[in-house]
Amino acid sequence: MRRSFLAVAALAVAAASPAAAQQSTPTPDSSAITVSRAVIATGVENREPTGVAEQFPDSVGTLYCYMVVEGDFPETQLVQVWMHGDQEMARVPLTVKGPRWRTWGSKTILPEWTGAWTVNIQDANGNVLKSVSFSVGGSSGMH
Repeated sequence: MRRSFLAVAALAVAAASPAAAQQSTPTPDSSAITVSRAVIATGVENREPTGVAEQFPDSVGTLYCYMVVEGDFPETQLVQVWMHGDQEMARVPLTVKGPRWRTWGSKTILPEWTGAWTVNIQDANGNVLKSVSFSVGGSSGMH
């Protein structure tokens, strides 16, 4: 009886292994997810971005990265990685679901954080699906 219990316990542990879990709930293929629109804005009203631009004054306060995600995929999480130059300033996780989903993340921008910024939109595996660049303050970081 004790041997049967151990054998059943060993099977239960094997079934609960990470490899088994990955096979039963696969991460969506990033090719199934498309970021069809991504912009930086000063606000969002009625689920649409307002004040869309590529250059913002150093007094801007809060900025929004608005995006439209499309594709045939189950509910998953994307991450907006806010970069000031080469320094990561924030990670904003956002849950999305196909076939078309509008969502946005925000970041408070301090007046001294002038220069070039990029928001990289990543899938669950860390693949960059789209990048949006903008600058804050004077003419530094302009393209």
